[in-house]
Amino acid sequence: MELNIKHFIKKHPTLYILAKYNSFKLLKMYNAIKNLDLIIIDAYKRTHDLNNNKMDSILHFILKGNKEDSFELKKQYTDPIFDLDFYKDNYIENSDDCIIDYCLNGFYKGYKINFFDHGYITNLKEPARNQYSNTRDKIIQKEIDKNYYITNKNIIIPYIQSEKTFSMNTIKVGVFVNDPFSNITACPYLRIHEPFSKLSKSKKFHFFVYGMDSYQFIDWDNIIKSKVFDIVVVERIIPFLDDLLKSCLNQNVKMIYETDDDLLAIDESNSSFEYINSCRNEISNYINNSDTIVVTTPALAQKFDKNKVEVIRNYYIDSLLDLKKFRKNNTNTIKIGYFGTLTHSNDINIIKKVIIKLQEEMLSKHNITLEFIVVGGFDDLDHDESWISTIDLPKNSWDFKFFMNWLGNIVDWDVGIAPLENSSFNKGKSELKYIEYSALAIPVVCSDIEPYNTVVKDGITGFLANTEEEWFEKLKKLILNENLREEIVTNSQKDILENYSLNDRVEKWEKILENLVK
Repeated sequence: MELNIKHFIKKHPTLYILAKYNSFKLLKMYNAIKNLDLIIIDAYKRTHDLNNNKMDSILHFILKGNKEDSFELKKQYTDPIFDLDFYKDNYIENSDDCIIDYCLNGFYKGYKINFFDHGYITNLKEPARNQYSNTRDKIIQKEIDKNYYITNKNIIIPYIQSEKTFSMNTIKVGVFVNDPFSNITACPYLRIHEPFSKLSKSKKFHFFVYGMDSYQFIDWDNIIKSKVFDIVVVERIIPFLDDLLKSCLNQNVKMIYETDDDLLAIDESNSSFEYINSCRNEISNYINNSDTIVVTTPALAQKFDKNKVEVIRNYYIDSLLDLKKFRKNNTNTIKIGYFGTLTHSNDINIIKKVIIKLQEEMLSKHNITLEFIVVGGFDDLDHDESWISTIDLPKNSWDFKFFMNWLGNIVDWDVGIAPLENSSFNKGKSELKYIEYSALAIPVVCSDIEPYNTVVKDGITGFLANTEEEWFEKLKKLILNENLREEIVTNSQKDILENYSLNDRVEKWEKILENLVK
């Protein structure tokens, strides 16, 4: 008799629910869980020793498993598409009844079943995994149809892990940058975001852009399972680079390495040395397997395979930093300024004695108060010394767009400096500070090394200095001659408008990308 009852329950669980409990709520719950297919039946039977039991697994879960099982045990038989931790943390913190709550309550309130759920579950009558996949793919395709520069994590992460072929008549480019894309810093903004976002308007390319804020959510063992990209561009260094390289090689995806520094030659004194050194082999492997290497200067290009390297110089972004007008100074105070990061303390120390000597001479002989102002953090400067004053960086200063707007509003300097320690690593750097000072209408004195001495025309668009004596004399010229300062600014602004156009860089990127897939 007992066996017949169990057989009846197994064969007619819904009738059993009505007969035993007279509960339409319980019936609704049963049907929703069964239809959504959120319980992995084989796993549930295995964890509850039901293989030889006639009891219906879904009914057993409702009546016993959901009440008695630990949260960790529930994870073993719940379809991973339903993230129990996510649901519990966001919706029912004081309960473990995630599946029950979703079927009776959460679905109707629009609760998500995982971090990347974007309203993918539309009913309680079909398997959740099928609904999730189908709805997600439709949303991805809709985004692809209307947008050629895609950064939304709800799109780019499922896209890179999809086996589906989406409809596109474009060159598909996966872009991986070294910083969070939501708070984008100078390097990826200049080298990646600005040219690619502009190039996307041609509608010849689809760019899928991944930043540090998306890497933690990617299953790196399951990426690029189909030809989702024709080309992958990696900026500097990213985590899981070996995994990305392997997937690209498996799918015959063309690879580009983009950098503005010779990271493999970074000095031990650099604050980033330890991290970069730990990734040295991954960087080398990716560079060696890359089809093209894009760098900022000819000097940096010499560090790489001449048959694969392309030079795309940095440029002036007029949409980000307005070309300032030269400021007349009718006071007896002259301001020399510099902005940089922790890695530039050695550069500032190059001109310390020069600044102090100038301050003394300007005051004693010309009645000029000379202020030296530094924007940014420096790790070994004594801020108590009278020769220097500092301006602390604002919150969110890593955001390049925000920082340049802030800098343009606060600087009122008469002269700028760009000292650079003479090292193999620094010779690979770009002339970006020259471009930025010029846009800010500040005449600049630069170290007489690459990158500056290949672009700055000494005495015309700026000044070049090597020895302390040269630094002293050339800064002194600019301090005492306002007309000279204005002339230098006029010439340097003409130079950056004529020779540092974003459009030229975009055209070169277009040729590189198109040539790779011919």
